[in-house]
Amino acid sequence: MRLIYLILIIISSYSYGTAQRFILPSEIINESVTVQVSLPDTYEHSDYFKYPVLVALDGSTQFDHIAASVKFLSTYAIIPEMIVVGVSTPTERIKYYTHTELEAFKNRSGKAGLYTKFLQEELLRKISESYRIASFQVISGHSLSGLYTSYLALSGNSKFNAAISISPSLWWDSAILTDEYGTYQKLKELKPTKWFLSLANEPGEMKSGFDAMLAALNKAPPLNIDWHSAQFPNETHDSTPLIGNAQALKAIFSGWNAVPGIEVMSLKSLQKFYSDKAVEYGYSFPMSVHQFNVYGLKAAYEGKTNWGVEILERGVERFKSSEILWDSLATAYSLENELVKALEASAKALNLAKNNNSLFLSEIIAQNTALKAKLGTK
Repeated sequence: MRLIYLILIIISSYSYGTAQRFILPSEIINESVTVQVSLPDTYEHSDYFKYPVLVALDGSTQFDHIAASVKFLSTYAIIPEMIVVGVSTPTERIKYYTHTELEAFKNRSGKAGLYTKFLQEELLRKISESYRIASFQVISGHSLSGLYTSYLALSGNSKFNAAISISPSLWWDSAILTDEYGTYQKLKELKPTKWFLSLANEPGEMKSGFDAMLAALNKAPPLNIDWHSAQFPNETHDSTPLIGNAQALKAIFSGWNAVPGIEVMSLKSLQKFYSDKAVEYGYSFPMSVHQFNVYGLKAAYEGKTNWGVEILERGVERFKSSEILWDSLATAYSLENELVKALEASAKALNLAKNNNSLFLSEIIAQNTALKAKLGTK
């Protein structure tokens, strides 16, 4: 039964969204930026639901794998569904990813504050005008941009709720960020902040800078910052973003899945579970399509068909255009031997799937055909 359930989740849930791309002229950093946007595959299932945003720096190389990790993990309700925004590397990378100016890089470093202004006032404003985004934002950086995201996490000088720093260049300016940590540690964040930092097999200044930061964090934990670290001895500086970002997302959203084992929850219990998460994250996350789908199907297949039906009925109430949820509701009704209701739900799923050219059209047709055969209808 367990294996069947997992296979059905894959069939019912997984698809690839379409990435969009545009050029954003920036007056703040005086250059044009290439922006890539990956929408959740459920984005068109409603016209009101707002999604958290994950900004992937150095997007030309990091966007694709981060977007894929977000889609895969959110399919199983391990993390929330998110809009992923890839931002191309600025022409003057050192200038905008560092918060202190070095004499050797006079006028070519120390403008992290200006880059933050670009992200918040131009990039995210444009994204909010074009897409339905929630007020929960994550940012990911690697190497020098990982130094920048570390600075954002500690300084509190941004609106980002969580930061990912993969192999951050903490050695910059004689490890100045670690030296400044004592000042940052005393700051009382106005919002809960999540931070993940990691290192690959990188001896020398990369490791010494990383170890110094960990020592400072362990000696005096920052106020209201929930931080996690990891080291990947089998990875290189260039290979580590792939595993690092996936692990970072799981760490930041540790405990996000309400029923990771064989247990199941009622709709009321699920609502309370995620309501309680608002304190931890500083944001109240409403349940998304994949959450309704995962928890509803799981309850139905684990013998709590009435719970499964209730969860999925609420899901189609919230997301009326989701062929995924209507098809799963048909499955739950069928398990309850409510075949007439199952066929009605299946018919809605089939109509939506045809209109939307759904990836799951063949599976939805198969269930619809099977239900008609059981009821002796055409």
